Amino acid sequence: MKKGVLLFLVFISILPLSYADITITTDQSVYNLGNKMKASASVLQDNLFEGLFELTISCDNYKLQYFLTPISLEANFRTAVDVPELAATSSMLGNCKITGNLVTNNNLVIEQKNSNSFGVTSQLTVLPVKSKITALPGDNILISGIVNEAFGNNVLKASAKIVLDSNSHSIEAVDGKFELNLELAKNIKSGKHTIEISASDSKNNAGSASVELDVTAVPAYVKTETSSAQLLPGSKIEITSSLYDQADDLINTSLELSLDAPSSSNVFNKDVQSNEKISYEFSQYAEPGIYTLTSTYGNLFTQTSINITSVREVKIKYGNETVLIENIGNIPFEDELTFFLESELKKYPITKNIKIEPGKLLDIDLSKEVPLGVYDVLMQIKEGIGTSKEKIQNVIESAQESAAGSAAEKEDVLAADVTIHDNRPLYKKITGSLSSMQARIVGSDGLLAKNPLIAPIALVAVLFLLVFRYGRKPIMRLIKGRKNDENKEQEN
Repeated sequence: MKKGVLLFLVFISILPLSYADITITTDQSVYNLGNKMKASASVLQDNLFEGLFELTISCDNYKLQYFLTPISLEANFRTAVDVPELAATSSMLGNCKITGNLVTNNNLVIEQKNSNSFGVTSQLTVLPVKSKITALPGDNILISGIVNEAFGNNVLKASAKIVLDSNSHSIEAVDGKFELNLELAKNIKSGKHTIEISASDSKNNAGSASVELDVTAVPAYVKTETSSAQLLPGSKIEITSSLYDQADDLINTSLELSLDAPSSSNVFNKDVQSNEKISYEFSQYAEPGIYTLTSTYGNLFTQTSINITSVREVKIKYGNETVLIENIGNIPFEDELTFFLESELKKYPITKNIKIEPGKLLDIDLSKEVPLGVYDVLMQIKEGIGTSKEKIQNVIESAQESAAGSAAEKEDVLAADVTIHDNRPLYKKITGSLSSMQARIVGSDGLLAKNPLIAPIALVAVLFLLVFRYGRKPIMRLIKGRKNDENKEQEN
């Protein structure tokens, strides 16, 4: 240990006692691959000096002594050293520094100094003129910019590539500048797109940037979907009306939806959201025919047809001595209907010509058609006629079977064993009585068949009874009217 200390003291004693200062600077703080690194170096010594000056570059994973030169220094005079340029290589990537050593001819370092730290990179800087662009489908847009080295110098020459939606365009950047007129597709998707820009030079430097492209949606067409194209009245339909853009994508906005009947009258007008499913229920009495459904947005529209079929149907039921006929179809009901009122003694047919508008009700008062009695109310079955049996505890099948032959299969029981009063007008009562009496007198088993001489007497008696029963009041009114007329003539 003592021997080592002694040798160090001897070494110090033989060194010249002098002061030296080394300054090393680089012209850039960062270099790209292939750039020439220019370093400036100077040495100041307070005594005369003859020796060597060397420079070593040190990077993260790289070290190289690249300069060594003899140097003669005058006392107290700063001497500049002409340092050769050094090209940046891929081995130097990272943080670097240059170390300067002042060395004696005996290879003893008397002064050492480092330069400022600097970097070596392969990155280029791509600077678009516009970082955001808004355009319409089919527009021409200008993509332009500058390609710089890391230190900010323009790249003299580079190849650039511009990519939009997998479509690539190659251009050259000269003196760091590039530009491309790009025509957007007419069916480009609306919304946000990214335009990728990349550039590279012949020295393996590369960089990239992006431009945000916002494509405004252009309404292209309207589409309407329905759950069915043909419906019965009273049915429900589901409707979806949608607005699409140039790329067949939905546009979220409101549309005007209207429905017109075959007669051109408007059924409804409403605002709906694009792609919103709505329901509409047609009336039971909806007009039959082709309805027109129109979806509109601005000057765009589409029309869809909906066919409401014709329904000819009435519902018939009995209640309170009356037959009620309701048109539950959607077209006027016109037909001849036959009803039968059947008692133990006789079966009365009642035929009516019926005309009922949709949704309307017509009633037939049976008490104005038949004499007082207890009846089964039957009707002749026809297509489009439905019956409703009310206040019938048990539908008497025997009532249907009582009609002869196949007729039984064509009649339906509306009511059984119901009492119907006689509210017929006078002329019907007279006609009915005559018919009944004629049957009893003139029939095969009648009185006249057995006693032909009684006919004149019986006829006079019948007429007298009818006049007495039904005609007293009208005859008295007639007599009184004549007397009044005679009195007035006498007064005059």
